[in-house]
Amino acid sequence: MQFKVKDIGDEGVEVDVALTPVWLGRECAGIDVTPGVEGLAFRGRLEISGSDYLLRGQLVGSLVTPCARCLESATLPLAVDVSVVYTEVDDPDEVEEDDTLDAPDVLTFSGGVSDLTAELRDELLLALPPSPLCGEECAGLCPVCGGQRNATPCDCAERERARSGKFAVLAKLKS
Repeated sequence: MQFKVKDIGDEGVEVDVALTPVWLGRECAGIDVTPGVEGLAFRGRLEISGSDYLLRGQLVGSLVTPCARCLESATLPLAVDVSVVYTEVDDPDEVEEDDTLDAPDVLTFSGGVSDLTAELRDELLLALPPSPLCGEECAGLCPVCGGQRNATPCDCAERERARSGKFAVLAKLKS
């Protein structure tokens, strides 16, 4: 997702990029996500803004990831606004870390080529919830038998509590 700044005219350039499973696997390694049925894309515009370049658009579509409770597929709809300024520097090694912390929505590039990959990856990762759910009412997995409680309710936890609780000794008394 690189753009040569010499190709960005006064009216800017449309950016319509599909974020494929291959891209997600490479850029989000170690995170179990795939595009949803309708796909995942960035649609926006890269335009000249003074001596800088402004990227505005939206990450749209959906992601599929395992549910944090039951491990079934959870589909997460996405509509994330993206707005970032790219500024060209002669030597990226001369840019101090403090400079980038003061303006987090300003990224640098060199060599006349701006790369949108890192920003799109970061925006995508920030949009992911820490514990995605397949549904608010997800019952999850049984901690005792490991069964899928959305499909088949079980009473393993209650039986386990009865066997190991404070009054478990009383249950063993014969009348």
